[in-house]
Amino acid sequence: MNKTEAIKATEEFVRQNMAGYDSGHDWWHIERVRRLALYINEQEAAADPFILEVTALLHDSVDSKFAGSETEKGFARIELFMDEIGLTNIKEQVVSVVRNVSFSKKNPSGNLKDPVLFIIQDADRLDAIGAIGIARAFNYGGFRNNKIYNPETEQKSSSTISHFYEKLLVLKSGMNTLTAKRLAIERHEFMEVFLKQFYSEWEFGVPKVKS
Repeated sequence: MNKTEAIKATEEFVRQNMAGYDSGHDWWHIERVRRLALYINEQEAAADPFILEVTALLHDSVDSKFAGSETEKGFARIELFMDEIGLTNIKEQVVSVVRNVSFSKKNPSGNLKDPVLFIIQDADRLDAIGAIGIARAFNYGGFRNNKIYNPETEQKSSSTISHFYEKLLVLKSGMNTLTAKRLAIERHEFMEVFLKQFYSEWEFGVPKVKS
């Protein structure tokens, strides 16, 4: 199987594997991350483009939010798939990146200096901020039936607005590449503008207590 055929096979594997994910983690998220990763690599010239593209396609195939206790089975499926299409030689590197790419990954291991990991992390994090990131956050919040915002319990809640402070507003400072750092600035600023407008509208909607 040549590289073009391997990419097509990987696309089909990913589409089938992610069928139950919410629309913020669907095929179009994968496609955006792939395009971002390839663009970053064009600017940085840091990684093998083919390995990068395969990894971008597979990066969310074992998302713990959806895989749950089936995580290791998910990695086994990826490894078997890569063997079947003749990508055994890059399997270890790809799986290592997929294991470590998540923002919430605890105790990462393996080659944490791999440029493929840096670029996939950056592309994935860029897609989590800005206008797209806001849309994805509220989509996932609805998918999990989380509150939009609750000022009475905000410090303890898992609302979508609290997610901005727990993760989204932190991502700009965690970019690896110069290209991603540059791209993150505008997206981060857009989220700050959104939050300012959100609070303005929220406060206007709260009845004033008469003295």
